[in-house]
Amino acid sequence: MLAFALGPIATAGLGLLTVPAIAWIFPPADVGRLNIVQIAVSFGVLLFNLGLDRAYVREYHEWTDRGALLKACFVPGFVLLLLAVVITLPYDRVITTWLFGLDHVVYYWVLVACVVVSFVSRFLSLILRMQDRGIAFSMSQILPKIILLIAVGVLVLPIFSRSFGQLEVAYLASLLSVLFLYSWNTWREWSPALRATVSRTQISGLISYGVPLIFAGVAYWGLDATSTLALRSLSTLPELAVYSVSMSFAGVGVVFQTIFTVLWAPLVYKWVAHGVDMKRVDHIAQQALAVVCAIWVLSGTFSWLTDFILPARYVQVKYLMLCCIGEPLLYTLSEVTCVGIGITRRSMLSLWSTLVALAVNVGASVWLVPKHGAAGAVVANAIAFLVFFIARTEASAYVWRPFPRARLYVFVVIAVALSIATLLLGPDAPVHFSFVWMAMLPLVFWYFRAEWTVMYRSLHAAIRSEGWLLAPGRGPDVLP
Repeated sequence: MLAFALGPIATAGLGLLTVPAIAWIFPPADVGRLNIVQIAVSFGVLLFNLGLDRAYVREYHEWTDRGALLKACFVPGFVLLLLAVVITLPYDRVITTWLFGLDHVVYYWVLVACVVVSFVSRFLSLILRMQDRGIAFSMSQILPKIILLIAVGVLVLPIFSRSFGQLEVAYLASLLSVLFLYSWNTWREWSPALRATVSRTQISGLISYGVPLIFAGVAYWGLDATSTLALRSLSTLPELAVYSVSMSFAGVGVVFQTIFTVLWAPLVYKWVAHGVDMKRVDHIAQQALAVVCAIWVLSGTFSWLTDFILPARYVQVKYLMLCCIGEPLLYTLSEVTCVGIGITRRSMLSLWSTLVALAVNVGASVWLVPKHGAAGAVVANAIAFLVFFIARTEASAYVWRPFPRARLYVFVVIAVALSIATLLLGPDAPVHFSFVWMAMLPLVFWYFRAEWTVMYRSLHAAIRSEGWLLAPGRGPDVLP
């Protein structure tokens, strides 16, 4: 756990340096354009991997020839990605203008390079994860943040014009660094894949599992990117910059999401393969809820600190980030409660759950963003992810087995409502909003005292044992 946690924690810490540095050095329009690059890269990876990254994780313990599995999962999407690059050749200038509002085609081709590099890195990272090589996995997350921070620092020198092009190249350099590190750490695994033989039947079987996940992945990207696209088309680039910085300061939620999702899916499928009693998921859901509530409340208590590290034009961030943090926290909690969808292989339900939330996000964004800008975008996003969490949870309970959900719903609804209230009332409230969140702290720790006790005892037992991870069936029912 500590090995895999090292990367997200260090990445979040470096992000607290990188994001303010970019906000101080570059104008808001370029900060907004960088957010568009990041959204486009995530879309490219989600679309072109054809859901086969999830298939690799799902089938890793079932295939004996893992080199062949890697090849069967990587090749179809990579070929499709290269085909898409060729098709877009005549439209590079149009796409550049639409995305960035600038008439420089080089920006588009740097973006294409970012997508290709990220696509390859995605599959190489799965090798490290499935082999439980936590330190190597974490270092591959930390290095790109260090490279980006160094590059941004270099751009402060007077010889540079501090343009968007230079910022985009710095981002590409950070992605290339992680690709190099992944390639070096996994060459013993991917080199046999080059010579492996896979049949059309094997690829078809993997694609049949992954195809619904393609649409679910793209729909989730739409859910995640709706706010960015709405601000780009219905508002201004400075408002997009405020939104982007606010999302960056929701990093503590992203840390929890990253650590949990990296560990969770492989662990669950291992439990299924070994016939472990899956009622332990109910206990883990309550423990995850405790952590989610604690992170949310602590973020509300200390969000005012952003005023001391950001330029004055980002004064809204301390109010916006509490709605932003709902996205990674609700997604993480839904990964626990929707486990039945993956176990039963009813992946179409993931698609429908995401589409419902996407429809809510699009409708709310079109209504709120033109008038309220970044504030409207984060409110729409928070409500949409609340719907996303409830839809996935109910779908899992329907196809797998019923489990206690009322407590989950009550707490997440209160958290979302209080975040929106902070955004709407915080600037004019007679009492500083941080005191309201601070008053929630003892309530969270008292109400979840049983969950905190179990987690503490499990961690203490793990530290005293010969390994850091609790094996299935060993110790209390808690996620390692």
